[in-house]
Amino acid sequence: MLATRSSAASKPSRSSAQLKQKGSNAQRNGGNDQDEEDDLIEQLNRKLSNVTLNPSTNIPDEMNITDISTMLPAFAQPLYNLLASGNYEQQLLAMVRIRKYLSLQDVLPRIDHVLALDCINFFITFLNMSDCPDLQYETAWVVTNIAAGTTAQTEKLVEAGILAPLIHNLRVSRCVHVQTQTIWALGNISGDGPPYRDLILRSGALEVILQLIEMCEDPTVAKEQKYMILKIAVWCVSNLCRGSGRAAPEWLQVTPAFPMLRRLMYIDETDILADTCWAMCRILNGTHKMNLENVVIDRELCARFVALLSEPHPTIQVPSLRSLINIASGPEHHTQLLIDAMAIPILGSPDLLAHPNSTIRRDALLGISNITAGTADQVREVTIQDNGNVMRRVLEILRRGDLGEDQSEDGPEFHTEGGDWRVLREAAWVVSNATSVLDLEITGHLVYRLELLPSIAQLIDPRKARKTSYILPAIGLMHTALLTKLLDIVFNVLRCNEHHPKEQFMKLWVVDCEGGSILLELLRLSSQTPSETELRYLDNSKMLPRPLQHLRFIQNDNGEMSSTSARSGQVTMAPLGASVKKRVETILENFFEFGPENEGFGPFFSERQHGSTSGRGRRDGYGSDYHEDGEDEDLDDDEYHDNNGYYSHHVQGGRGGGSNDVDFDLDDMEERVSRMNLA
Repeated sequence: MLATRSSAASKPSRSSAQLKQKGSNAQRNGGNDQDEEDDLIEQLNRKLSNVTLNPSTNIPDEMNITDISTMLPAFAQPLYNLLASGNYEQQLLAMVRIRKYLSLQDVLPRIDHVLALDCINFFITFLNMSDCPDLQYETAWVVTNIAAGTTAQTEKLVEAGILAPLIHNLRVSRCVHVQTQTIWALGNISGDGPPYRDLILRSGALEVILQLIEMCEDPTVAKEQKYMILKIAVWCVSNLCRGSGRAAPEWLQVTPAFPMLRRLMYIDETDILADTCWAMCRILNGTHKMNLENVVIDRELCARFVALLSEPHPTIQVPSLRSLINIASGPEHHTQLLIDAMAIPILGSPDLLAHPNSTIRRDALLGISNITAGTADQVREVTIQDNGNVMRRVLEILRRGDLGEDQSEDGPEFHTEGGDWRVLREAAWVVSNATSVLDLEITGHLVYRLELLPSIAQLIDPRKARKTSYILPAIGLMHTALLTKLLDIVFNVLRCNEHHPKEQFMKLWVVDCEGGSILLELLRLSSQTPSETELRYLDNSKMLPRPLQHLRFIQNDNGEMSSTSARSGQVTMAPLGASVKKRVETILENFFEFGPENEGFGPFFSERQHGSTSGRGRRDGYGSDYHEDGEDEDLDDDEYHDNNGYYSHHVQGGRGGGSNDVDFDLDDMEERVSRMNLA
């Protein structure tokens, strides 16, 4: 089988990062149909050339394989004359030769040679010859292989009107081989994107395909024929479901496939099961937003997906895992179905969290984070039940880094001495969601028994004199999306301390972790303008002025300043943008206050903070097809809504605390932090 692919990736910001967040695979990646293609583990054949489906038509053909490989453009005119002859045998012979030509290697230039014959009108004529199934079949095969080419090549077929005869044959043909080959052609055309996919869906083709699949349940159907039909039909359905989680009309077009796909989840053919799981995953992407009778999510379905996580084939593991993510992105009762189906021990097992592929590690953590975005009781299932082993493994990732032996082809920008930073980010989301419930039992378990705060401190500490006990470099400084989420965890823990002032979370952060100094240094760094950073540029052989003396910068080939990789205690640093500055200012201004009644640990802003933890944002839409990853979570200030209160600032006593009109008083804050560290 040959596959042709293109690539693209995009990812929107998560809304209101201070809220508990749920999500499915496509939100993290923006819901772009092409994003899936950048993920190595998802290298399912989206478009396939037919080279092995059936034996060739039994007609005389004197050209051997060498002659076929050089047929075009050398014999373009004789071949065209055969197509235009009006003689059935000659036309069939021409189509067999074209089909063989397109079944060889280097298919893309061969497709161009065939299209240069200006023969698509002949293909349409042959497809409409209902009394010539052999010619229809060979023509559908040729169309299939042309549509397996580039988007531009497929576009020429569609613009010439190839869809109408294909869909007509699908509906009226009495030849199963013609129908199956037609489905293959439609699958390749739909794989080129939403416009063609929607044209095919609106034609009612999915209904006919489902009827053909249902026919395979008849015990009289031969095993070989049943396999051939299911393999192609289910793959085509999976392509038709790509990107369906957008709007009601698209959901309504693909959800009739759900009951049939659900039955096929128990098939014992690996390739058919893989396509079934991908189709299910795509339908489940955001389905909880709709009231659809066809899509029934129950414990049996969840248990089946959980069982499929143990499959050795990544092509089954990944869509099953993402289906669970999509289910967990829905309401709490869907999350509870997963918990009842024993999803937590599997998602949090070393088999997934230490899987050789970082995609599976990240997705397993995303599934766990959706559960920790549930109720307090559901969060306890992750953090405390089973002796807290799942959360212990999550925090071990934050403490020791992403230790999976990554076999994917992600670019080096995603990897540091701590492994794939995106895995650390998902682990941070798990902890951020868990701490956002402000439950003393949960937060206390994380802080006291699992040593949460030192793990966070080592990842965000920008100071030169970092503690020798730190295992990892300050990876948080390298990736803004990770840093902001780690700061959210600090905020959540200290806010829980506000509700339970007898607890010593604040003291642990300030004294044991030197958190005040860490935050102050982060504030300095995030307050720098690009010009100030450029003025601090020095050669590698020299020391950088404080507070950048622990960082090294080099010039790239374009003469621009860039940072070196993290080695020998040096840290590669990303620009700390507005969202980092806003978070640090909020934590400092709201928690680092003094008063005689609080022993130096602040009034915890209870009279000023109006945020509520009852709201629930959703990390929604990341489910089906796509992977990312950009660092565009450095949200603009206007993305933090004041009515949430978590990251809005209120001017008091002449201090702006991040207000647009009053600068944050850095000198005053440094004095208060110093006093606090001496307490």
